[in-house]
Amino acid sequence: AIVMVLESNGDTASHMMMKLLQSFWKTGLITVDQMNRGFQRVYDELHEICLDVPHAHPIMEAFVDLCYQESVITKQLRDACPFRGRKRFVSEGDGGLIKN
Repeated sequence: AIVMVLESNGDTASHMMMKLLQSFWKTGLITVDQMNRGFQRVYDELHEICLDVPHAHPIMEAFVDLCYQESVITKQLRDACPFRGRKRFVSEGDGGLIKN
């Protein structure tokens, strides 16, 4: 389900998938351990997923934050999400000039 969110375009899929996971969570269809293992599995494979979905890191971070805000996942699971800082391009802030 999380990989489907990473491969989709737009926020609609992430909100719909969050609602689905939330309903599974509330009805007891998915336990805390299953939720943790599912997210951790995606965390572990995120570097591989980035080969096919270059923007997987920021999408994952946004989805994890959304799930945490809606009480689908725990704070510990949110904090375990791999973080990848944005690369800075040479042209940013210096007008493309090389500084001496």
